[in-house]
Amino acid sequence: MSDRINGERVMLMTRMASFEDNEGKEAIRICNYFRSDYVCLNVVRAIVSATVSYFLILGLYVYYNIDRLLQEIYTMDLMATGRKLVTAYVIFAGAFGIIAYIVYSFRYDWARKHLNDYNYALRELLNMQEMESDG
Repeated sequence: MSDRINGERVMLMTRMASFEDNEGKEAIRICNYFRSDYVCLNVVRAIVSATVSYFLILGLYVYYNIDRLLQEIYTMDLMATGRKLVTAYVIFAGAFGIIAYIVYSFRYDWARKHLNDYNYALRELLNMQEMESDG
């Protein structure tokens, strides 16, 4: 019986070591935050990235079409154009925020589940060691 328990224990320890070396580091880093803090922080990062991206794309568009824009600037409805740009930005940043919320919620849940499995394996390992020392 002792050999079987040792074999099971070695397999369990190997599986746990593999987790620690691979996805465990990321799971531990993620779970150091509260769920709401982790998701909120990453949503804010995504919105900041979306803002920078939006203005870079807008700047490239203006740079590429500067001749046409300068010719049409006096006939163009600037208020309507401004509203369109703001609406496009809100949609763009909002989409990034929603996608980030979904992605980072799933990542947090994944990390929490895997850490719970890891903690269960630790308790199981402790029980195996106690049974072996008693036997």
